[in-house]
Amino acid sequence: RYAIWLVVPAVFVLVTVQVYPAMYSFYMSFNKLKGGSLTWIGLSNFSRLFLSGDFINSLGKTFTYTGGYLFLTISLALCVAILLNQRVFLTPVYMTIMFIPWVLSDVVSGTVWRWMFQQDYGIVQVALNPILNHVTLLSNDIGAMVVMIISSTWRNLAFTSLVLLGALQTIPNEIKEAAAMDGTTPFRFFRSFTIPIIKPTLLVITLLTSIGGINSLGLILATTNGGPGNATTTTSVLLYREAWKYGDFGLAASLAVMM
Repeated sequence: RYAIWLVVPAVFVLVTVQVYPAMYSFYMSFNKLKGGSLTWIGLSNFSRLFLSGDFINSLGKTFTYTGGYLFLTISLALCVAILLNQRVFLTPVYMTIMFIPWVLSDVVSGTVWRWMFQQDYGIVQVALNPILNHVTLLSNDIGAMVVMIISSTWRNLAFTSLVLLGALQTIPNEIKEAAAMDGTTPFRFFRSFTIPIIKPTLLVITLLTSIGGINSLGLILATTNGGPGNATTTTSVLLYREAWKYGDFGLAASLAVMM
């Protein structure tokens, strides 16, 4: 009984901020908000959702964005973690610099990236103008998606690298010494020992990064606002628009359930 009482506050918080809102969203997905009250309409919201071209388009954008973000983040984070695990000179300084994007808000990060690609004075866009023939990346469908993937990777690289660095530091020195004595090449050691040992951490960080990509909203709104057109309108952006721009909370709730 004593142990149960100790966890009651945590359970109360979880039920209040996670379980109840999730269940209420599920209930709302079968209703239509009209005149301040909910009216039961069954599966109508879901049928509207699957017949909506915007929803199908947002699914494709979500898979593209999350896939690119996941691949780039995990790949770069693993490289950074391996470098930092060598305890190179000024490692603490590098880690501090890396964590600057992590502590910034999505709105601040998105605003910085939008300004960097502004046509007239954006520092990156001006440098790329001779190469791109003065085509603004954020006004191009593919370019906007690429910018979003890179900015999201920049934003979350520090956390992912830190987690993978912690996993790399759990590899026993005895294994490294034995592999060195056997003449194992660095690539073979990485493939045969490093990856299997850190595999559980890789799986967890892949799951967390995927969830973060699917739910990403603030950075996209601050950088491209889902544009140009619907080029970066993922399911989370579509949900936001349906709920807070058009006031269709029933359809937004059904989209939340699908997500």
